Amino acid sequence: MKLTKEIKNSIPFQYAYNVRDGKIITGKRIKQAVNRFFSWIETAEEDGYYLDHNAGLHIIDFFELFLTHTKGEKAINREAFILSPYQQFTLYNIMAWKGKNNKRRIRTVYEKVARKNGKTAVMAGLQLYFLCFDDEASPEVYSAATKEQQAKIVWEQAYDFVLKSLPLRKIGVKLTQREIRFPREMGKIRFLGGDSKTQDGLNISLGCLDEYHAFKDDSVREVIESAMGARKNPLLYIITTAGFNMQSVCKAAEDVYIDILEGHKKDDHIFIMIHDLDEGDDWENTENWEKANPNLNVSVYKDQLESEYTKAVNQPSKIPNFKTKHLNMWVDAAEVRIPSETWAKSSSKIQLKNFIELGCAAAFDLSSTTDLTSIVFVSNADENGYRDLLPFNFCPKDTIDKRSKEDRVPYRFWKDLKLADYIDFTDTPFEYEDFWKKQPVLTATEGNQIDYAVVRQYLSYLWDVLQPKWYEYDPWKATELVQNLQKNAIEVHPFPQTITHFSFPTTEFETLAFSNKFRHGGHPILAWTLSGCVAYEDPNENIRYVKNKSTKRIDPIIATIMALAGTITEDNGNQSKYNNDNEEIFI
Repeated sequence: MKLTKEIKNSIPFQYAYNVRDGKIITGKRIKQAVNRFFSWIETAEEDGYYLDHNAGLHIIDFFELFLTHTKGEKAINREAFILSPYQQFTLYNIMAWKGKNNKRRIRTVYEKVARKNGKTAVMAGLQLYFLCFDDEASPEVYSAATKEQQAKIVWEQAYDFVLKSLPLRKIGVKLTQREIRFPREMGKIRFLGGDSKTQDGLNISLGCLDEYHAFKDDSVREVIESAMGARKNPLLYIITTAGFNMQSVCKAAEDVYIDILEGHKKDDHIFIMIHDLDEGDDWENTENWEKANPNLNVSVYKDQLESEYTKAVNQPSKIPNFKTKHLNMWVDAAEVRIPSETWAKSSSKIQLKNFIELGCAAAFDLSSTTDLTSIVFVSNADENGYRDLLPFNFCPKDTIDKRSKEDRVPYRFWKDLKLADYIDFTDTPFEYEDFWKKQPVLTATEGNQIDYAVVRQYLSYLWDVLQPKWYEYDPWKATELVQNLQKNAIEVHPFPQTITHFSFPTTEFETLAFSNKFRHGGHPILAWTLSGCVAYEDPNENIRYVKNKSTKRIDPIIATIMALAGTITEDNGNQSKYNNDNEEIFI
């Protein structure tokens, strides 16, 4: 294929030349993508493809002529939206490569790029272009994600573009509550989530799959792809950061795309841009960060990244998030959030008086046979910000031997340890009371299931002695127990087991742990269950703990986080904030 001087001097080609010549810092995968581009040029005629240079530039010009920035200083100055070189290269390839009957060569795009590199704005602009200028009858454009709310983010950016774009409104683009419409072509832009009420009757011309790493399966992708069957020139655009699940559908797909870049597999209809560090790169070396952040010093800035890096180093539980979101590195979820050596620094004895003098809240997390049942008290903070943790744990007596073997932890030993050894009874009258003298670290109830009657007795006694303001509880299997507690005027609040309810108290728990602001006495069950906790994070950066191994139990830590939530929630008519799905929680 003959390339004119004009084509070679265009920004998409200059980007490709600069990557190839090492003038732009990129990782191996982007170099491979550029080499693949030049290889396609060399074999274009024999492969039956050609570059429609004007079509490639048309979409680039669209951004500058039709769109202005909607956020930040550039929005205040109403600056035109000018695509960065890497963005121009990507969109140019999508629109310029054509084959028989002038159909586009590219049918699928996979782009992995770190957060804050402009992907939402580019996706929104692409959607508006396909709505107005893609030469499709009745174009249907969809933003898709695991949740409708996440899918709406790109759609809302497109909505904002239209609000600020007189040219788009002049040609007839209309805004409604759930659609962006172009009546002249009977086109529309919508959003679609895995939780959307209906996914039928679609005839998609462009489908944008946002944050693919968060997808548990390919059901939404399959809906989109099947809805493209009647289109002459459909495009599926997958864009994502890296994630925490190395066994996800996204990681499996990326492995295939890497095989294509490596030349082990062939698919001439997919365009691949993977912006990440190379294997063996030092993630703490700031010179490597540009590889995952091609928009560095445009929409993401080095001082911002350095600030996030400092937070991660100071609080190591944030390192996986920094790696995945800012450096585009896949991280196995098996990485422990709070290292044992950090937790051990808070092993001062539990100050029992603080639960009474400072006030406290508590929570219980029930089980039947496998997991531990736990009651945990968390004191309010003292004048230096320290909080005391006091756990009570239960398991069935008949299963102790089996579980000691299966879980490979000393349940039998724990049931013989005395809780009093971890408590400072100063200024309390309880040290010589039988309950506290005889209380084991792990209480074994008779039979092969947890005896809830015993748990109820503990809850009632501790309510009178430690006087928590209420009990938070997991509603699962708790109905009868809760009813009995309420009959005795014990205040209980259900704690919904959703990620949005767990996110803030979990973050607060980690902050206190890394600041060494807990006193847990070195309680062995808390330490063991903490080692089994990893964080699941949704696309909105909400987190909650999940188990990293089937043999691990995390119930005491979950109860601790629920109790902590109780201490930072004000009484609101006997209703916890954490039981209100519409409540925003600010501390």
